[in-house]
Amino acid sequence: MSRIKFFLLYHNHLQFKAYFGLFITAAAISFLAACNSKSDTVNKETARQLHIGDSTIIARDYEKGKRLILDARHKIKNTDPALITYYCLRSELNQNSADTVMMFADSAMALFKTDGIKAKYPAQYQQCLITKGSACVRAKKYILALDYYYQAKKATPSGECDNGAVSQRIGDIYYSQRNFVGASEYWSLSYRQLLNCNSMYSAQKIFFEKQARLNNTGFAFHLSGNLDSALYYYKTDLNLINQTEKEHLINKRSIDAARIVCYDNLGGVNLKKGELSIAEDYLLKATSIPIVNIDGMMIPPYIKLAELYLKKGEINKVGKYFALSKQLLEKYAKDNRGLQLRWYKSYAEYLFAVKKPAEAYLVSNKYIALKDSLDNSANKLYRLDVSREFSSITQRQSLLDLQQQDKLKMIYLVGISTVFILLFAIMLLINRNLVRTKKNHAEANLRNQQLQLTLDELERVNKNYIRIMRVMAHDIINPLSGMTGIASMLMIDDDLTEDSRHMLKLIESTGLHSMEMINELLKSGLSNDDEQMKTEVVNLRSLLFDSVELLQFKASSKEQQIIFEFDEAPLMANINHEKMWRVFNNLIVNAIKFSHSGSIINVSIKPKGSDILMAVADSGIGIPDKDKETVFEMFTPAKKAGTNGEQPFGLGLSISKKIVEMHKGKIWFESQPGKGTTFYIQLPAVK
Repeated sequence: MSRIKFFLLYHNHLQFKAYFGLFITAAAISFLAACNSKSDTVNKETARQLHIGDSTIIARDYEKGKRLILDARHKIKNTDPALITYYCLRSELNQNSADTVMMFADSAMALFKTDGIKAKYPAQYQQCLITKGSACVRAKKYILALDYYYQAKKATPSGECDNGAVSQRIGDIYYSQRNFVGASEYWSLSYRQLLNCNSMYSAQKIFFEKQARLNNTGFAFHLSGNLDSALYYYKTDLNLINQTEKEHLINKRSIDAARIVCYDNLGGVNLKKGELSIAEDYLLKATSIPIVNIDGMMIPPYIKLAELYLKKGEINKVGKYFALSKQLLEKYAKDNRGLQLRWYKSYAEYLFAVKKPAEAYLVSNKYIALKDSLDNSANKLYRLDVSREFSSITQRQSLLDLQQQDKLKMIYLVGISTVFILLFAIMLLINRNLVRTKKNHAEANLRNQQLQLTLDELERVNKNYIRIMRVMAHDIINPLSGMTGIASMLMIDDDLTEDSRHMLKLIESTGLHSMEMINELLKSGLSNDDEQMKTEVVNLRSLLFDSVELLQFKASSKEQQIIFEFDEAPLMANINHEKMWRVFNNLIVNAIKFSHSGSIINVSIKPKGSDILMAVADSGIGIPDKDKETVFEMFTPAKKAGTNGEQPFGLGLSISKKIVEMHKGKIWFESQPGKGTTFYIQLPAVK
């Protein structure tokens, strides 16, 4: 794995890009941790392990950090968003192989197949785009890389700050082209953008990121010849390092490494400005800091000290620093080809100064060969006009957006047209239905009129029928009365035989039953419905008491007893005296009729709120469940003979219900077959 660092940009630019990718991926890890409360699929422990692995690399323990990241893979499910972070980290950790970098970047992008996943994890999607862009740079597909960076910029999560990640990567490309003015512009922009995002990262990560961007921006200004701006950014970087050290937020090893690079850069600027004493002071400070040299960190200050003493003419000191830097270059040659180029150039000048032209020419030839090799490898990148390509991508995207808008407009137009067509069809249907409704309404009115005429005619015929039946009933009742009277008189004769007396008794009882039925008919269906019911305020307790007293004799004939329970206070109601008397009489007579000989009938009356409640309870045969729904019907099929064979007509309860409802009251019953029945009447009371 390439040695990755934030603050050694000019050692090897590819190393910086890898480390910066790790930082942005770390931002995605932080986002994952924040999303754990929102998603049940995110494994907190796995996200934490990735976070620790990334932080360990930032702390410059590369092998341990890499092991932590690789070990996390078997813990990550294919549905776990941590897999996105893992692929991005693996892509950034494999800078030595362009194919491997691209493979992991593609694996990360493959997880975002739908817009729904992109919307659910916007921070990870943006990181995938940046990682893919970096992979394209590694594969020398620069235009495609710019396209991914443009998409990443557009994919900044809504409501979140722009952390400058895209600006940093575009600056990388400018730097690789040796367009240091463009690099300084984008890197300084990325630093300013990062200042608005302090809350996104931990204190350690924000330090490394700020320190890297300050240092890199200063270095770009340095290389572009803008030395004052370079000094400003280097000193701002040094102030950040000193402040962070006071707050004890970063381990000493990382602080020392950052300070070495900053001192080295300050020494380099002053060396270029001709401030040799100041440059010497900074460079000696850099080389005096004790630190394990794991990636050739001391190569730049050693080369610069050699160049400084060469300028000062202190030749006796030059060889030492060329030797020290050469020793490190041989150890870390692969990661420091740019520094190797500088060493060849400076060492050739030193050899000319010490009168060794032959050796100087050999070193110069090595310098030229290495420079040609580096220039050829970057030839395609040098030809890339980043601004023009980025503008072209922007224009293409704008064109795509316009096409998408046109497509949406067309969809809206088609949708609106469809709605209008549907509305027109609906209006036609409504109009058609209205016409039909009017026609049906007219037909219904005509039929209603015809039905009303028919009903009026039926009512007229029914009234005539009732009048005829009333006349016939009166005409029939007279001979029946005479016949019953004659039979009663004949039974007085003592000379009658027992058979004759039985026959006369049969004639008398038949006549009485017939007259009773005719009287019931006259009181019900043959009564005059148009007759206005006259009411008066009556003491219901007294009326019910009288009814009970009058029917005591009838109960006595079956050896029954009627018990009347009442309050002494009068219970007044606005009723028709004669009709309500009939109701009480019907209920008590039914109780006598359907109770066994020797039983007790309970009659009660009491106030109930603003009403009066009356009850007639017997312990007779009761009403079967199948007949309970029909007992109040006229000529009900539920009628039964009394316990002594009394003849039922099925009219009494129907008449009673009708009368009670005419008085705005209620009548109901409770019954258990074989145990008895209780009828209730509730009427409005008069205060």
